[in-house]
Amino acid sequence: MKNLNEGRWLILIHQIPHKPPYFRVKIWRRLQRLGAVAIKNSVYILPKSDQANEDFQWVLREIIGGGGDASLCEVNFIEGLSDEQVEALFRAARDADYSQIAEEAQRITGTLKPGSHEQREQIEADLSRLKRHLEEVIVIDFFSAAGREAAEGSIASLEARVRTSIRRLSD
Repeated sequence: MKNLNEGRWLILIHQIPHKPPYFRVKIWRRLQRLGAVAIKNSVYILPKSDQANEDFQWVLREIIGGGGDASLCEVNFIEGLSDEQVEALFRAARDADYSQIAEEAQRITGTLKPGSHEQREQIEADLSRLKRHLEEVIVIDFFSAAGREAAEGSIASLEARVRTSIRRLSD
């Protein structure tokens, strides 16, 4: 049986002023980078950890510093959402990230043609950016989303095609 005194989740509840509008977007992007998912409007959740606590504390201070209000809670779900449903929200969010990465890798792969040195440099820069993005998503993939394998495969395929293209240009 769960110890109800110890929460499995951290929840950030916030109210952000409507103006300036960029501040809302800034906070939303920061929460996205942390891997937090929304369970209600202005209610974001992360699996409980020291890192998540520290990250949410930073966001909380930023919200308050920007004229908003925020609370950080440690919770267990008793009614309503189940832990499995919350985990599914995290998996769906990361699957969407992985899908975007795989699609971008496939788009870049479609542009590969024997070309100029500048085109090769651009593709290598795109590949490097995509690999960094994949690493960022892996860090916030708390519940092993299924899309990771496809994203890694798309990047590996792109990388192999880039290497082959570079060898052809060098010959």
